[in-house]
Amino acid sequence: MNIRPEEGLIRDFIYSKLAKKRINENFSENLNLIDSGIVDSLGIMQLIYYIENTFSIKIDDNELFPENFESIENISKLVESKKYVH
Repeated sequence: MNIRPEEGLIRDFIYSKLAKKRINENFSENLNLIDSGIVDSLGIMQLIYYIENTFSIKIDDNELFPENFESIENISKLVESKKYVH
């Protein structure tokens, strides 16, 4: 399994700030965070703020789709794609 460097930081943020310890710390990178109720619209906004400040990137309005934030894997792919754009 190929884990992106961003996944650990994103996982820790979600677990400590959004999940409120409601889930096992070893939850899957593919767990649907929206369907499971871990991330709601307010949580997405908190996540965007965290991502932009932690990774020094800007999430554009045209990237604000639930699919981009429904799993740690999708979030880290979004972050990775933004980090390497010049």
